[in-house]
Amino acid sequence: MSNPRSTFCTFVKFWKIARWPLVAIALVYGLLWIRYATVDRVLAFDPVVAMNARFLDVPAENRGWPKMRKALVAMHADDPVAPELLREASRCEVLGFYAGHPEDLSPEDKELWPELFSDEHPSKNANPWSWDQSAISILLPHLADLRKAALRLKDHALSQGETGGLEDLRAIRRLSVLSQEHPTLINQLVGMSMLSLEVDTMSRLLTAHGKTYSDEILAAFEVELGLALEALAPLNLEGEQIMFDDVLQRMYSDDGSGNGIFIGETGALLTADASGSTGYPIGLEQRLTSLAAPFLAQWMPDRKTTRELYANTLAAQAEYCESPLWDRPDIEGFDGTGNPIIDLLLPALTKAFDQVQLKRMELESMSLVLSAYRTRIRTGNFPEQAPIEIQDCWADGLVAYGLVEGLPHVRSAGSDQKGQVLFPIRSE
Repeated sequence: MSNPRSTFCTFVKFWKIARWPLVAIALVYGLLWIRYATVDRVLAFDPVVAMNARFLDVPAENRGWPKMRKALVAMHADDPVAPELLREASRCEVLGFYAGHPEDLSPEDKELWPELFSDEHPSKNANPWSWDQSAISILLPHLADLRKAALRLKDHALSQGETGGLEDLRAIRRLSVLSQEHPTLINQLVGMSMLSLEVDTMSRLLTAHGKTYSDEILAAFEVELGLALEALAPLNLEGEQIMFDDVLQRMYSDDGSGNGIFIGETGALLTADASGSTGYPIGLEQRLTSLAAPFLAQWMPDRKTTRELYANTLAAQAEYCESPLWDRPDIEGFDGTGNPIIDLLLPALTKAFDQVQLKRMELESMSLVLSAYRTRIRTGNFPEQAPIEIQDCWADGLVAYGLVEGLPHVRSAGSDQKGQVLFPIRSE
């Protein structure tokens, strides 16, 4: 049995040794806590409003989405005139769609996406700090329907036979423009896929009926390709920046001059009286339950540094992607920055930027094919040599052109340098 006096003496000795370090730790923690507890948290902007800002000056009667909605509803009902409705609807190039949360959608949208709606009243989740109200949860249900519409138009164009299907091609391109109105990568990638679908459709039409087309139809195809190339705009990273800034304003304090400290997640659950799950105000609850937060706020880079690192890394990726596909370093330097927020939110831009180069090569190669067909109209034969020069994305040179079984064939070196046929498109 231990001697109480001996135990007390041991404790006194320990206390004499440890008291000053413990006091120092308590003092440091107290200062860090004061720093953490006295900062201001501010939601400075609504990311949905920021993404839709470009539509504010467009009169409602000029927006394409109301017409597009009618066409999509008709398509869902397998209306036989859906292709005609889609072509007409796509003449308006402003989407004007509120890419927010289900409660923000109009009653007409419920007919298209009833699965997005619930019986729960939106006021039950009125916490502005909830991640359910952040840019991360923005819904874009129209993208899938626009792509389905483009596929419907493709089928309709191929069913037209020798009559051309030019109006369907124009509608597919206009759908691509509609898709790219919102400045997010997913919108732009879907839009580029529609342009690729337009090239695919035109290729199949030319393979099946190109020899019967008049020079006027071929010239109209060339004009349409020119408009498609204009629609293939450089990537707009504004949406990714808006999403990052929204997360940043939720994870960092705001000192009013663009800086602040890391404050962690801000508590997504609020009751009707704006209190947390313990009954205390959400701000107080967070401070009581996050004892490690002051140390984490000290360890994490400040808001300004984090934003600058994100912008610099994003710019470095964009600069890397500007180099030709055939002349890039084997190893990319974007495996991670060490900042968990940036590493989770930084988009993988390489493949997205590559798609721009690849789609441009596809469109320009189709221009080469059309030029060969127009030469045939004038001379009676396809040219032996390429009538125009098109840069190959995958090699330091031009795409290969030749005649195979009396038809033009265009090939790229391909990503594996084993060759990729650009025209004619392989059979499905």
